[in-house]
Amino acid sequence: MPLLIGAGVVGFAVIFWLRSQGKEVSIEGSWPWLAAAVAAPLLAGWLLARRRFIRRDQALVRLEAQLLLHNALTVAAAGRAPWPPAPRVAVKDGWQWRWTRVGGPFALTVACLAAAIWIPVLPEAAALPVVEPQAWEQMDEWLDKLNEEKVITPEEKEEQAAKIAALREQPKEKWFSHDSLQAGDTLKEQLQREIQKLGKNLSDAERSLNGLQNYAEQLSQEAKDHLLKEFDEAMKGMKGSPLQVDPKLLKELAEMDVKSLKGLSKEQLDQLRESLKKKAGACEGMCENPGFLGDSEGEDDALADMLKRFGDGEAPGQGGIGRGPGTAPLTLSDEENRFDTDKKEAVSNSDLSRAQLGSAFGIQDGKHEVDKTSAAPRAAGAVENAGQGGAQVWRESLTPEEKAVLKRVFQ
Repeated sequence: MPLLIGAGVVGFAVIFWLRSQGKEVSIEGSWPWLAAAVAAPLLAGWLLARRRFIRRDQALVRLEAQLLLHNALTVAAAGRAPWPPAPRVAVKDGWQWRWTRVGGPFALTVACLAAAIWIPVLPEAAALPVVEPQAWEQMDEWLDKLNEEKVITPEEKEEQAAKIAALREQPKEKWFSHDSLQAGDTLKEQLQREIQKLGKNLSDAERSLNGLQNYAEQLSQEAKDHLLKEFDEAMKGMKGSPLQVDPKLLKELAEMDVKSLKGLSKEQLDQLRESLKKKAGACEGMCENPGFLGDSEGEDDALADMLKRFGDGEAPGQGGIGRGPGTAPLTLSDEENRFDTDKKEAVSNSDLSRAQLGSAFGIQDGKHEVDKTSAAPRAAGAVENAGQGGAQVWRESLTPEEKAVLKRVFQ
């Protein structure tokens, strides 16, 4: 019975812990475990009580003593006499059921196991949500957004996600350690830097196509060459980027004749530029938006500057039709700006609380004070004053210990 009660308590703890960890425990799946939990204590109890069992011959002797049979059972068992008839009245033979003592442990064990299954429990996974470092979540959002806009390939997303998963494979108690946080921040900075470069290359390519498509007549050859060079650099940057760009987009850009823009209709060019703008816009929040000409977003610094320098008649250029007035206004002027830099003013500060060693408190004109008293020549080593009274006697300087010794000797 004590073993059965112990099994019930242990079973309650095990089932309750499993449920707290989020594992489902049902009655149907628990029957084998319940049967084993009951059978094991019963078997152990039988083995422990077996040492106190009585033998058959001992049982016959006890029955003979209880029923006053005078060895009739022992003689009958030896085959020397017939078995006596069974008594017709109730006899106290030592066998009695104590249901409260036997049923109590069984009821307690069943109650413990039932309570472990039916008591409501909130799993630890739900009670304490797992919080990851912010850098991991932000990188996941970036990769999802880039994959959704088809800026990078699914394979590239999986490769980058594998790096983040390697950090998640650490034990949870080490997620916020110094080494883990430093590794996550480094990976985030590297990914952000590559996304910024990719977004810049996409926006540069779109801006170059926009200028060559819509403003070619207003641009000089130098401006066109600049846009072509910018487009080539953007293409090299996208091809050499550690982030694998959408191959379909790279193929369309590589097969296009940028100088003449042949092979694509205006609708196709507009669609290609719109795709570049959309993909570059996916970097918003991860890198600064350089803006696109005519979209009223960001700043069109590069192309607007170029159009102003090379296409606007008010800006300086190389002269000629459509190339500006030619000469630029002079930047030097005959008028002198007076800033009074040659004016001298005295500087003074009466607060000496912050003065330091070597600081000059003031400067004053003056002369040295010279002692003009005449001095006659004198012999070297001569005594100017022989002294008077006790000063004429030589005295020895003694330490306190020496003085104490002399005082004891000459007292």
